[in-house]
Amino acid sequence: HLGLQESHRRKQLARVCELLSTFPGEEPVVLAGDFNDWRHRAHAILHRGAGLREVFVQAFGRAVRTFPASMPLLALDRIYVRNAAVHSPLALPRKPWDQLSDHAPLAAEILL
Repeated sequence: HLGLQESHRRKQLARVCELLSTFPGEEPVVLAGDFNDWRHRAHAILHRGAGLREVFVQAFGRAVRTFPASMPLLALDRIYVRNAAVHSPLALPRKPWDQLSDHAPLAAEILL
């Protein structure tokens, strides 16, 4: 869960890239969660800094809107991968998830 302030998110994303640089380059990586990235800046930072690709951007050309769950307007939640094959990414139906969280859940089959 990244911070709400842009400066905090930039620092957190830089730290993620730094941590991932310590992993062997061929190791598969899955990074998922609430990125609070309504400006869509994380994609370029994580791709350039860590070779990560967002699964919905790759499959559909854009991140999926997940917030608020009852009527998603913002694409805040993401699934990023490196060295992994992705199949069938999907945003799960609103019901019953909108009663369980303020974010709509995302799913994907990821082969490591």
